[in-house]
Amino acid sequence: MPRKKKDDTQQKAGVESGSQNREQKAAKQTDQQQSDDQKMQTQKVAVTTTEGNTIDKIRIFQKEGATMVQADYGRLNPDGKTPEERRANMRTQLARQLTPEQAQEYQRLYADDPAKAKEFAVQSVYPMHVDDAAFHQKDTVINDRKVNYITIEKITEDTLLLNALYKEGVNVDRMNREQRTAAIAAMSPDAKQKVLDSEKGLLDKWQLAFGEKGNPDSRFYGIMNHEELASFRHRAEVTLGREEVKDKNGNTVRDKRGNPETREVIKSVGAPLTMADIAGRVEQRVLARHQDNEAKLEAAKKVDWSKFKLPSAANITALRYTPSKEHPDRVWLNGKVNGIEVFGLLSKNETIAAKNKVATLEQVAAANKGFREKVLDIVGPQQKQAVSEEVAVKAIVDRASDSSARSFTTEQVNTLNGYVAGAGTPEERTQVFASLWEKAQPQLIEAGVNEAWQADARKELQDLGEGIVRGEQQAMKR
Repeated sequence: MPRKKKDDTQQKAGVESGSQNREQKAAKQTDQQQSDDQKMQTQKVAVTTTEGNTIDKIRIFQKEGATMVQADYGRLNPDGKTPEERRANMRTQLARQLTPEQAQEYQRLYADDPAKAKEFAVQSVYPMHVDDAAFHQKDTVINDRKVNYITIEKITEDTLLLNALYKEGVNVDRMNREQRTAAIAAMSPDAKQKVLDSEKGLLDKWQLAFGEKGNPDSRFYGIMNHEELASFRHRAEVTLGREEVKDKNGNTVRDKRGNPETREVIKSVGAPLTMADIAGRVEQRVLARHQDNEAKLEAAKKVDWSKFKLPSAANITALRYTPSKEHPDRVWLNGKVNGIEVFGLLSKNETIAAKNKVATLEQVAAANKGFREKVLDIVGPQQKQAVSEEVAVKAIVDRASDSSARSFTTEQVNTLNGYVAGAGTPEERTQVFASLWEKAQPQLIEAGVNEAWQADARKELQDLGEGIVRGEQQAMKR
């Protein structure tokens, strides 16, 4: 019996030992397989581009349910003495997503040839890096005309001076670097300073130019916006957005006005673009903007800005405007009223008027609802009539007499609200407007204005006193 027990023990131990060996062997095989997978995932696959550059350090990884690709792109320096010197011109690109179909194809290729799979992934997400010769092609057609040069450069003082010379008829396109330097040096100090003072807002922005050498009429140049710059850098259609800035504790950072600080971020990267594609888009945007600006400028010129006045008790100083990050087509008006800082976000029309000097900054300050209300709060209720009676009466007469009018215009509403700014309650406003109507009616009767039009204008004036601004759907049809 003892012998048998010993044999059983030895047999059991042998079974356990064999099981452990098998588990260890299986674990070793698993580790080896994982190691092989990692080696294949990180093996040195490099793609040579059509301009002789290199794409390497290719990574394929999963992020939020999507298959992502990231790589370095640039020109290697084989003569560099250190790894840093050899890779000084290599830049890590923004990670881009494979479509579900591309991800499936990548996995299919990977099963047979990991290197080929990586090449496929790179070609799928970085087509304009792989074919960088096509991206930089300059002998092409942009917006239906032939061009043979496209340049993108950061604006310096020399850029501004050369542009000024070009506008004066100097053919800077045919000059080499030395000739351009000499042309700038030949300008008088006063002429240089005048150019730099008038164009200083363009410094450090990026200018795109293209055309046909020897043909000045073909030349176009324009300032690139942030989205176009991002599209150029990533060689694809880029959509930008803004996100709130957070501090280290995850709290929203706010500016001195209490508004959330935001920063520009890339929301998406879409279809590949060449430099010519981007240049064509810049030109179309700039031309459309010029047309739009001309229309807006004409609209701003139609406003009688002289009717907007602030109380004489308000000592306005240090008026200036600054760009709005949240509203690119509007600006903040800043200044001091009796030594107290005041600011207001100008409307688009007010911004156009201020920038183009159609109105003075004082007139724009009086027209702007936010700025005007802050001023009136400072000077006190006794000074809150910011518009003269004459101007307010004229707004009523103009509204009732206009055969095409369906309601008070925005400017007329602002005028009337400015006149009753000191009236605190709807009842007080209504009384003030009733008094204005009594002064306007004799002029309307003398001019023979249709009685139905007068009644419609009076009804709207009463509504305005109660804070109701009429819409087109409420207007009387004439």
